[in-house]
Amino acid sequence: MACDHFRLWREDLEIAKNLSHNAHRLSLEWGRIEPRKGEWDSAALHHYHEVLSWLRDNQIKTFVTLHHFTNPSWVAAQGGWSNRKTIDDFAEFTSKVCQTLGHLVDFWITVNEPGIYAGMGYVRGKFPPFQKNIARAFFVYRNMLAAHNRAYEVIHAYYSEARVGFAQNITYFETGLTRFMRWFQVDCPYSRTKNDFFGVNHYFYRGAKKFPFTDRDSWPIYPPALFHVLTGLTRFGKPIYITENGLADAADTKRRGYIGGYLAATREAIAAGCDVRGYLHWSLLDNFEWEDGYKWKFGLVEVNFKTQKRTIRGSAKYYAEICRTNSLIPN
Repeated sequence: MACDHFRLWREDLEIAKNLSHNAHRLSLEWGRIEPRKGEWDSAALHHYHEVLSWLRDNQIKTFVTLHHFTNPSWVAAQGGWSNRKTIDDFAEFTSKVCQTLGHLVDFWITVNEPGIYAGMGYVRGKFPPFQKNIARAFFVYRNMLAAHNRAYEVIHAYYSEARVGFAQNITYFETGLTRFMRWFQVDCPYSRTKNDFFGVNHYFYRGAKKFPFTDRDSWPIYPPALFHVLTGLTRFGKPIYITENGLADAADTKRRGYIGGYLAATREAIAAGCDVRGYLHWSLLDNFEWEDGYKWKFGLVEVNFKTQKRTIRGSAKYYAEICRTNSLIPN
C-alpha cells in the first residue's frame, strides 16, 4: 500500500497545490496499465487520465515517468531488461500511453536512473532480480538506454514538439573513481541517447571533505556537489531539470537548510551559464523507499503509514514560499 497515493491522490495533489507547487513528477505503473502482454486495463488508464487532467486544470506542469524501477510480472518472467525483447515491449507501452494520455503530458521521463537500476539489481543485488553479475549489469544498462531512444522516437512520432529525456542519478566524485564514474554516469549515457532535456537526480558527494549527513548516514549534505554536477553538463548544450533532490530527515531539522543550500548552489550554476529550468524536490510524501521500506522519511509531508494521515512539515512551508515567490528565502 505504501502511502496509498493511488487512492488518495486528490488529497495529496491539493496539498501540493496549496504549497504553491507549479510542477509535479509522477510515474505511470506499467504493470497496472498492461497487466498481461497486450492487454490494456481501461480502469488504470482512466485513473491516470483523471490525475493528469486534474494537474492540467490546476495549471501544474506534469513530469511523467514511464519506468521507475518496477516491471510488470510478465516482463520480469521474460528476464526483465536483460532480455532485449523488453525494449520492444516498452516501445509498445509508450505508444499506448501516447495514444491515451500523451496530450496531458508536459515533460516525458522515459526511464528513471538506469545506472542505479542496473547497479542495484545486477551488481549489489539489492533490487530485483537480486543478482551480482557485472557483465549483465552493463547489458541491462545498455538495453535501458536503447529503450529510452526507442521511446523518444515513439513519443516524437505522436508529438513532434514533445520534451523527452530520462532521469539520471549523478554523483559528484573527488576520488580516484572520478574518470570512470564521469564516463559511466555522463559520457556513456548521454553520448548514446537522444534528449530534449537532461533530468538530473542528485544526492551524493564522494570525496575527502567533511560534511554533515542526512538520516541515512552515508548520504551527505554538501550543496557545492550539485553546482559541480550541473556545470559539468553545460558542454552538452541541453536544458536541465533537477528531477530529484532531497533527504531523509524524520525530525525535519535539516530539510529547510538543505533546500536553501541546494537551491543556492543551483542559482550559482545558473549564474555560471548553466541552463537549469526547474527543480523538483524529492519527495512530496514520505514513501516506500525500495530496499529499506518505510525507514527513511523523505517527504515534505509526513505520512503515518498506519492511518495514512498526512501532516505538512515545517520545511514544506518554507519551500512553499520559495515556490510562490520564485526566489530564495533566507533560512
